[in-house]
Amino acid sequence: MSKNKPTPSAKLIRETAVLQVKLLADGARDAVLIPLSIIAALVGLARRGDDPDREFRSVIKLGRRTERWINLFGHQRPLGKAHPAGSLDTLLERVEKVVIDQYSRAHSTAEAREAISRALRPTENSDQ
Repeated sequence: MSKNKPTPSAKLIRETAVLQVKLLADGARDAVLIPLSIIAALVGLARRGDDPDREFRSVIKLGRRTERWINLFGHQRPLGKAHPAGSLDTLLERVEKVVIDQYSRAHSTAEAREAISRALRPTENSDQ
């Protein structure tokens, strides 16, 4: 079998790992948004005025952006390459590329860690 074409088992392992990372990111996002939305609602109620839901709408907008960034089940429209925060898929692809490259070259763990750190810096990978 070709080195470039992953086996069905390898694809399943990769997809499972990606889903687990995305589920963790989604759960962390939810853990932050829960208290943030309550605080935003309380601030709006305390502030009163014509638009007491202004802060709450900002939290909803943030939730939508992070939902698109995480793209948990691949149903979101992909973020453009020029997007400053990239996407979780982009970051995972960078890490995967470095890990495969490091594995194929049999580099040390320290070298692999440094290569992954470089791959995650958006300024050095803006062309990807």
